[in-house]
Amino acid sequence: MITALLLIAAVQAAPSDRLQPLTLTDDRACTADGAWCVGLVQDEEPVVRPIVRAVGDLPPGLDAPDGAVETFQPWVRLARLPDGGFLAGVEVGLSSMYSGGGGQATELRLYRLDARGDAGTTPILAVPIRGSLTIRACFSEEDMEQRAGACHDEYSFDAVLTASGEAGDMPVFDYVTTATAYPRGASRSEDSLEKPPLKPADLVTVRDPKCSYSRRFTFDAVAGEYRPDSELPDCSDYTVP
Repeated sequence: MITALLLIAAVQAAPSDRLQPLTLTDDRACTADGAWCVGLVQDEEPVVRPIVRAVGDLPPGLDAPDGAVETFQPWVRLARLPDGGFLAGVEVGLSSMYSGGGGQATELRLYRLDARGDAGTTPILAVPIRGSLTIRACFSEEDMEQRAGACHDEYSFDAVLTASGEAGDMPVFDYVTTATAYPRGASRSEDSLEKPPLKPADLVTVRDPKCSYSRRFTFDAVAGEYRPDSELPDCSDYTVP
């Protein structure tokens, strides 16, 4: 009876167990036992892609040039596949600075790796996972008065990708996002100074329902990539710095 219960528990836990947490240290992300580590290599194109190796077999990390606006680091999750391969990812960060503000955003690029731990040059899934922007909105005392002292618009985007089950040999991923803006009514496509003056009640962080959503991604073997169950909305206000 105990053996049967343990078997049931193992089957129920299998989908989530396929996505192992990794610990990020410097330029690599490793399993708790150190058996597998994800590092990064750069091709001539250049394409930065993940590789999986034993901890002592990883090549040196990438050197970011001074003043780089694009950064790369391994995703802190790893999935083992029945064919002996892996799913591993690269977090690609972009940043931008401008007068009175700036922003940064991170995209996750997921790759399928073979049993040797090598990936192709094309990701099978790419989704934004973080974004944070601050944009100056006051340029005079009159602007400060109209904005009720809130002289910056702030935008935030966070996403979580989790393995929820299996479709054949590939896991199914659930993708859940939350986007917020401050103050109420903030929009990167509109001039706030052309709107009615802000009131104290508007000085709150508001969830954006359009860009706070959930999707399920399943692997399309013919296309060789993950596809969502419905189209993703345009959330570039939050994900393009």
